[in-house]
Amino acid sequence: MAKIRKFYCKKKKARVQRNDACTISSFRFSIAAFLHSLLPLKFKFRKEEFQAIDNGLLLGRITTKFVKGVPYRIIIDELLFTEDNYDIAKQLLEFVISYYGAKGALSFGIKVNDVYAELLNLLVTQYNFRQCSYERLWKVSRRKFEEYTYNLKARTFRNSDASSVSVMYNESLIAHYRPALSLAAKSFTEPLFPGIAQGIEYKYIIEDASSSNMLAFLSISSKDNENYILDIVQTSWYEAPINDIIAFACAEIKKRNLNFSIFVKSNKYTISGAGYEEFFGNNKFLLSQTDIVLIKDYYKTVSVRNVKSKFVMLGQPSY
Repeated sequence: MAKIRKFYCKKKKARVQRNDACTISSFRFSIAAFLHSLLPLKFKFRKEEFQAIDNGLLLGRITTKFVKGVPYRIIIDELLFTEDNYDIAKQLLEFVISYYGAKGALSFGIKVNDVYAELLNLLVTQYNFRQCSYERLWKVSRRKFEEYTYNLKARTFRNSDASSVSVMYNESLIAHYRPALSLAAKSFTEPLFPGIAQGIEYKYIIEDASSSNMLAFLSISSKDNENYILDIVQTSWYEAPINDIIAFACAEIKKRNLNFSIFVKSNKYTISGAGYEEFFGNNKFLLSQTDIVLIKDYYKTVSVRNVKSKFVMLGQPSY
């Protein structure tokens, strides 16, 4: 059986492929990762990684991240393992759920590509994850939208907008998904030290041209500064001009990077999700990826005052 350990290191060579099986000597110690591991759960903000090692060979790894503003919700961001080695996946999942559960975690979330049917079955049947919904990424044709003239009143997101964006996001969720997927205002605020954040994210607010009322929130994120994902949150009564928004996003990315690919996300668990999918399908956007959203909750027991009652058994009162 492989040994699972918390990983405080980073790769010596930046170009090592993410899915390669590497030896321990391929990494060097990271003091930032070590210090972060000492923080209580509610203060964690960086990703944490656990690895399954056997005779110095990396067989699999699992990476977790934390939802800002909802500290006891753990997201399993990556689960990698050698081909068809589901025993390693099972060990990693068991370890992480036990590790963070002991620290007070109340909810775990994971997104699994729909091609991994066996892994999905493992999560649902053995670990009591429930299939919540799904997210899809649609590839955008840059050529079409770089030549498109958009008409939007947009500005950069400010931390003072976080509360309004939180309300807008939570109201955009389909009602029965809100308990599991709702976010606090702090989840949208910019970090105090942006340089220590992992990944890139640009945030914008779309306003009504006449009244300056907030109509939509845009998030443009990337893990590699090459592939960008556009996520749109809108009020329920606003019909978002999707072509204008995509053209705006392309223009903003192009200011910073000339060589990029852009994908737009549709979230089936939002009220507007079905409409987005219909629009992307009708306009022949390329469906690039479908991720199943799975949730595992630990519910707190609610104590209820016991009211003394009378019961009748065999015709006689019993107290």
